[in-house]
Amino acid sequence: MQKYSPIELEKKWQKIWEETEIYQTPVDPKNPYYCLVMFPYPSGNLHVGHWYNFALADSLARYKKMQGYDLLSPIGFDSFGLPAENAAIKRGLAADQWTADNISQMKVQLKSIGAIYDWDRTLSTSDPEYYHWTQWLFLQFYQSGQAYQSEALVNWDPVDQTVLANEQVVDGRGERSGALVEKKRLKQWFFRITDYADELLDQLDNLDWHDNIKQMQRNWIGKSQGSQLGFAVKGKDLMIEVFTTRIDTLAGATFLVLAPEHDLVEKIVEDQYRAKVKDYQKQVASMTNLDRIQSDNKDGVFTGAYAVNPLTNQRMPVYIAEYVLPEYGTGAIMAVPAHDQRDHQFATKHGLEIIEVIDSGGAGVEEQAYEDEGLLINSERFNGLAKEEAKRAITQYLADTNRAKLVTNYRLKDWLISRQRYWGCPIPIIYCDKCGVVPVPEEDLPVILPLEQEFDNAADSPLKRHPDYLKLNCPACGDSNARRETDTLDTFVDSSWYFLRYTDNHNSQQPFNQDKVNQWMPVGHYIGGIEHAVMHLLYARYFTKALADLGLLEFREPFKRLTNQGTILGPDGQKMSKSKGNVVDPDQYVSQYGSDSVRTYLMFLGPFSQGGPWDDSRFEGITRFLTRLYSLVVDPYEPGDFEADQEMEMVQKLHATIKKLGQDLEELKFNTAVASLMELVSLMQDKKNQGVISNDVWHQSLKYLSLILAPITPHLAEEFWQHLGEEQSVHLQGWPAYDPEVIEQTELTIPIQINGKKRSEILVAQGLDREEVTRLVLDNARVQQLLEGREPDKIIVVPDRIVNIVLD
Repeated sequence: MQKYSPIELEKKWQKIWEETEIYQTPVDPKNPYYCLVMFPYPSGNLHVGHWYNFALADSLARYKKMQGYDLLSPIGFDSFGLPAENAAIKRGLAADQWTADNISQMKVQLKSIGAIYDWDRTLSTSDPEYYHWTQWLFLQFYQSGQAYQSEALVNWDPVDQTVLANEQVVDGRGERSGALVEKKRLKQWFFRITDYADELLDQLDNLDWHDNIKQMQRNWIGKSQGSQLGFAVKGKDLMIEVFTTRIDTLAGATFLVLAPEHDLVEKIVEDQYRAKVKDYQKQVASMTNLDRIQSDNKDGVFTGAYAVNPLTNQRMPVYIAEYVLPEYGTGAIMAVPAHDQRDHQFATKHGLEIIEVIDSGGAGVEEQAYEDEGLLINSERFNGLAKEEAKRAITQYLADTNRAKLVTNYRLKDWLISRQRYWGCPIPIIYCDKCGVVPVPEEDLPVILPLEQEFDNAADSPLKRHPDYLKLNCPACGDSNARRETDTLDTFVDSSWYFLRYTDNHNSQQPFNQDKVNQWMPVGHYIGGIEHAVMHLLYARYFTKALADLGLLEFREPFKRLTNQGTILGPDGQKMSKSKGNVVDPDQYVSQYGSDSVRTYLMFLGPFSQGGPWDDSRFEGITRFLTRLYSLVVDPYEPGDFEADQEMEMVQKLHATIKKLGQDLEELKFNTAVASLMELVSLMQDKKNQGVISNDVWHQSLKYLSLILAPITPHLAEEFWQHLGEEQSVHLQGWPAYDPEVIEQTELTIPIQINGKKRSEILVAQGLDREEVTRLVLDNARVQQLLEGREPDKIIVVPDRIVNIVLD
């Protein structure tokens, strides 16, 4: 009996795979398939969450390759960003050295997975060979009008005299100076993502993504139809523009509220209120938008100004308050306290008028807002109208005198891409006193980021104090006083096109060859964390559309299919953290039990989209299973008395498993794939112990077993394949075909009842146990639709006969 030594075995095969380059990407794919994981930030440690993403996605990639696809499955590093800069400051290191060391460490860890990555296709966003083309793309956006400069509010540290990223603001104070952060308007660079708002919204319906991800993007884009109307400021030649979706309640608008940052605040505030307004603005400047949205605080400050309700001509006091954000709508709202609870609370606190204009049917609005439907009252000529009719009528009435218009509003704003940080892609722009804004000539790219920068006590970017970088001759007029832009690009810019570069990552003449990128793209299956559901995915979609309009791409969506993996929790069922002492180090398990064990355990953990807690006892069960598997294949088979029916049972099970594993791998149902594999191995071990299978069939069955193991346990499968006398790698073989006629003899259609009435049916393998039948029934899409989210009180399973779901 040979001993299973996974560490030695896996190192052997990883070395052979690397030397023979069996995972090299085809240069001219005939049947391309692009399988991609979201590339990691090089933190220096590949945690178990990375493994859950990368190892299981690798199984899908291997399966697609065995199906006959020409595979592109690359890996790289999202290596620019604030964490490296902070680590450099904390450790007294250069950010580039810290990043390079971490990438080297993570490459070792990534290779231990035994993944199918073509390491010749790797990239790093902080490599000049990559960011050369990030800068080139910025210039194309600039020349086409997609990139522009405008003033924007930023976090300003008054002590360090620098702009801070949101991550550097802790409890409203600069993380280094401790000073109360202020909001300040500075010129920043933007991309016109709003030009694509409608297309970004409309094309979501065509994507094979989970509905909740698509809804998150819809919410972020935030399209709404409404009215924009002006409120004249009494005593001043000024108009406060307001966007509202409820113009039908205009007669009940008794005050206006502006965002504290609104441009008009300075112009309308009366002198006796100026000090209070300034103090309140400073207070709000230290709050994040999320804090402001979620705040129950109804504080606000009166500006001393009054506006005029365009419908009733009544005077309306104008306030500023934290719950109004400058980014949404016009940064000003008309407050209708009778029919909006937040406005009601604000009005109650400040003693403001509350007028009911939607008939509450006697419920009244003194104690709380009435937010249900009803006909208009106290609205002059519009009394008696229902909501939608009133919206149209009031808008038209005010539009006739140019005081209102129908508009479409978006929550989505143009993408602010400037970052006042060092460790990022330099923005290829030069400022000249004579010429103004001058783009860096393409022949001068890349603008190289100076390396080995050390951070002194100043909080701003060292680029501002680097004379060799900062000062240069203007390329347009030759003026020697020109200076470079010292802001760097948002790292989301780097990750908005990396998937395109993988298709042609050594191209020194262009970001990618158009024939190659159009051949491989769009990505067939994109896999990564749900934390990127909005920002990264939205920006990547925008980039793809903008590049298509520049004539660089022939497609408009980057990712055909998207899957978000779940989260691996600590053994205590809590989110892993060092402070809780529940962090699982995958390296420890790989070094002791091997990569195949970790891969198989993570697959068997539960549904891929859910994850679950790490459980050492279940992990030990997986290692025992792989040890038995090794013994099944490698230890000699001693045939006894041949029994045809026993052999047919095993062959039927083998063909049924080939079919099911293929279906499960395609749908990323890794847990059920492993469960089916375990059932097959158990049956084969039983037949081996009895010696009832002929030599030829046993040998052929082991070859089939090796093939279907290849995507799941790639090292073991390769070892088995060689042991069975095959010379060419198992990973260059096709997925085995199953015989439907053989399988039909082992499958049954059983009815599914709900409370005794037949509502559906399901095809299952003959002889399946109650637990497995129950799982299949509850996973069935039709059953889930019938249950409507309800939990069954009881499930009665009569094996091979019927299933009855009992609901209360």
